[in-house]
Amino acid sequence: MNVQSSSATNLHKKDLRHFLNMNQFSKKEILEWIELMKLLKDARTRNAVPQLFKNQSLGMIFQQNSTRTRVSFETAATLLGGHALMLGAGDIHLGKKETVEDTVEDTARVLARMVDVIMIRTDKYADIERFAEYSSIPIINAMSTDVHGDDTGNHPTQCLADLLTMEEHLPRGKKLEDVTMVVVGDPSTPEVSLGYALSKLGATFKIISPEGYRLPQNVVDAIEANNKVSGGTFLQTTDIDEVKGADFVMAEEWCWGRTDEEIAQRDADFKPTYVVTMDLLEKAGPNALFMHVLPANAGNGRWPDEKEVTREVLESDRNLAWDEAENRLSAMMALLAYYGRPHFRVPDPEDIEYYDVKSKELLSRIFDRRIS
Repeated sequence: MNVQSSSATNLHKKDLRHFLNMNQFSKKEILEWIELMKLLKDARTRNAVPQLFKNQSLGMIFQQNSTRTRVSFETAATLLGGHALMLGAGDIHLGKKETVEDTVEDTARVLARMVDVIMIRTDKYADIERFAEYSSIPIINAMSTDVHGDDTGNHPTQCLADLLTMEEHLPRGKKLEDVTMVVVGDPSTPEVSLGYALSKLGATFKIISPEGYRLPQNVVDAIEANNKVSGGTFLQTTDIDEVKGADFVMAEEWCWGRTDEEIAQRDADFKPTYVVTMDLLEKAGPNALFMHVLPANAGNGRWPDEKEVTREVLESDRNLAWDEAENRLSAMMALLAYYGRPHFRVPDPEDIEYYDVKSKELLSRIFDRRIS
């Protein structure tokens, strides 16, 4: 028997689209994303955020811990009038009785009947793709980390915040298409997404790192294919002098390691050449600005010594990392508005009145007293 779902979100949409990676969007769409983020950010500064997620719920599946992603998504849902549910490994069966590999199709189908949008932060991009295959509601990739594994991890939600930050701090007379972004460090998920987006726009994107630290070839191939259309430029090099002419310099973490030996080897490979210092920013140019997806290893409790960036840079007026982190919220608001609103069934005032009256009448009969 085919019973109609009670979900207020249309489960039979023909134009369902997911947010999986930045390479799925055109230049026009990326610029529209930026326009939407700017509008919603401005609305928040005036405490006038439109209720574009009202009466809707966001399911947040975290297989990894998070600060900026969780806080920004939860806050975005609330500001837009909706609700966010934390679905960690200890909160639902997924990862225990229901693993991503074994029962993703069942979990995707069930959650689609209860929430309106799902975001997933996991180890493997393929798991997010599989979840989207079986879901009848939008799936948002909130980061997948297996960059050098069998699939390509990426971080598109962070990329939206990065693009908005760059847009807000463009050099005079330049558009995003004209900028040069240089990443210093071990390229990872943020650089995959930035590579896709900047190549769609036609910008210049450089990654400077020691030999052996590169993006996977399939990602490079996709970036180069985009550049043939857009006129953009991509370079991976060991030459730190290539930082010259950068409008934005981003440091990427490199100090992690599975063993003490691996950590020591990475220290030897990256320090001191590939640490972003004030001198390196000056080499980039007198107006070059610093970016970082955070958390930054710059002389903190975890790493007492300065790793990918110095504390001096983080405390300088050339640091955009705090703006970049705040812009995660604008990015999440844009995502929820974009994916939640179009498929939501706006209630009819007559329906609201009808079910209000009928439910109170039924409750009054059940309890044999007037329920109002």
